[in-house]
Amino acid sequence: MLRTSEMVIIAFVTASLAAGGVFAFVLSPPPSPCSGMTGTVRSFTIIADLTGYNGSQSHNEAWPIITVQRCDTVVFTVINNDTQAHGFAVASYSNAGLELVGGDHQKLQFQATKLGQFKIYCTIRCTVHYLMQNGLLNVT
Repeated sequence: MLRTSEMVIIAFVTASLAAGGVFAFVLSPPPSPCSGMTGTVRSFTIIADLTGYNGSQSHNEAWPIITVQRCDTVVFTVINNDTQAHGFAVASYSNAGLELVGGDHQKLQFQATKLGQFKIYCTIRCTVHYLMQNGLLNVT
């Protein structure tokens, strides 16, 4: 026969486990809107040089402008054709972004789960930094 203290401990452990399960359920992040879905792989090349991203210097509005569908896998190949370092980031998807030394190239890949417009920008101050602040990723 169990003593009162043993019954209290068992009741406490059982209640704790049940509460933990409830908290895990309540505090767990919501499932991705793309769970179980496979979008198309969309690949883009971004050239960083003294004319900005893909010649953004010669554009008066946002440039480059990239459009993908929700749940697509987005792959950016970023090539730094300059001698100075440049950065590359996409708001809400890769805020820390990439850092590319002169002559470097890197890939940035993510699944476009959020609808909207997201800024594409440089994360490193350089002589042409202002030319690399107006890119857009449109997720429709």
